[in-house]
Amino acid sequence: MTRTAPPRLSLDELFLEVSLTNQKHLVVEGRTDERFLRAWLRAAADSHPVAVTPVENLEVDAFELASHGLSDGARGRVLIVALHAHEQGIDIRCVADRDTGSSVAAHSYDTLLWTDYPAIESYALHAETLDLANLLSFNEQLPSGAELVDSLTDPLRELFAIRSMHPNLQRPNYGAAFKGGGSLRQFDSSKVVPPEIQAVMSAYPRPEDADSRLFAYGHDIGELLLGAYGGKLKNKAGLANLGAVEAALRSALLLSGYIATEPLFLKLSVWVAT
Repeated sequence: MTRTAPPRLSLDELFLEVSLTNQKHLVVEGRTDERFLRAWLRAAADSHPVAVTPVENLEVDAFELASHGLSDGARGRVLIVALHAHEQGIDIRCVADRDTGSSVAAHSYDTLLWTDYPAIESYALHAETLDLANLLSFNEQLPSGAELVDSLTDPLRELFAIRSMHPNLQRPNYGAAFKGGGSLRQFDSSKVVPPEIQAVMSAYPRPEDADSRLFAYGHDIGELLLGAYGGKLKNKAGLANLGAVEAALRSALLLSGYIATEPLFLKLSVWVAT
């Protein structure tokens, strides 16, 4: 028997529920963000219950996305929810991925919080977090967290530069850069993109930030770890795919606790407590 998905809530229905119950509501982009923030809120929110809703559970008009110059994806839908909540004075919070920074300046509402780095996964590019992931999930098969941060920095910088110039870039062919046993230190970004990008990418501006989390785009961290250490992660740690590696990183991130001092989580803590 096939289980049917529950009907999506309209924004009016969501806002009415918020107004009637006074329960805190947090709207996020996807299921992994939902589960991560629910886990973080269990400890951080103490006795303050917060409902966390992935935007796919809400009905957002695709035409309205287009009218605001937004692509029809989870990020754009979160921005529309935040805009309507702001205009109607509804006290919810929406969390959107900063990605490469597009739309950030154009969308500033009291109901909207941007991740401090491109995505939730970006926070895991942190030496202590990587050490914890290595100890608890990677079966101590990877180098130290500090060494990983150092060796991931240049590949992440290159990939971010390409993504900044190509917002709709298809998934890079990570495997091509590691074919034959390549390492992170030898990563050649020209191998992972189509020929038309290879021909011009040398002219793209590279981010110069000292903090590599600022250009650690979403899934690139996990994909690069799988590319460089896939054999060890699969055969020695039982982590066979990107989802498993990223789940390990998110779990270590929660355990490390350092995100409590990051602006996004400080703002969420204050909002939950008021």
